[in-house]
Amino acid sequence: MGISIAIGITAVALIIGIGFTGIIPFGDDMPSIMQPAPSAPVVQQAPPSPPSAYVPMKSTPSYTPANNDMIDRLDWSISEGDVVGMYLDKGSSSLVVHTVTADNGELFVGLNADYIGSDDGTFFILVDNQEHEDYEQAGMDLYIDLPAGAETVEIIGSYVIL
Repeated sequence: MGISIAIGITAVALIIGIGFTGIIPFGDDMPSIMQPAPSAPVVQQAPPSPPSAYVPMKSTPSYTPANNDMIDRLDWSISEGDVVGMYLDKGSSSLVVHTVTADNGELFVGLNADYIGSDDGTFFILVDNQEHEDYEQAGMDLYIDLPAGAETVEIIGSYVIL
């Protein structure tokens, strides 16, 4: 008995769902549901470009650099404030960056192994003579978050070449 009911329900569903399309007459004046309506051609657009990575650009200092200043030899940028000098300190194997900042910002420095390097590839950062861990390193590129009022950033490596 259960199988007959299932077969009956299936037959009714087929007649209701599929069978009516064969019963209703379609003429030239009445469009068929099965025929696609004409539409404008679809033009595939190029996918939006992925967000570009932060590409640092060399900033121009607001003063004339001295002869031994590294400011013209390294790539750097600062988001808030200015860099007023960059000097190598052979005694501490470091690059000392003098900044003027009024707000929190980010300092990017692209280090060059011709001037400063590290045996293990990592650098130690001091901001205003305090250990600073709020930075990211990508190879020889450093992205250092600076607090407002920061004046000196010291990037300590294993060697400097003057």
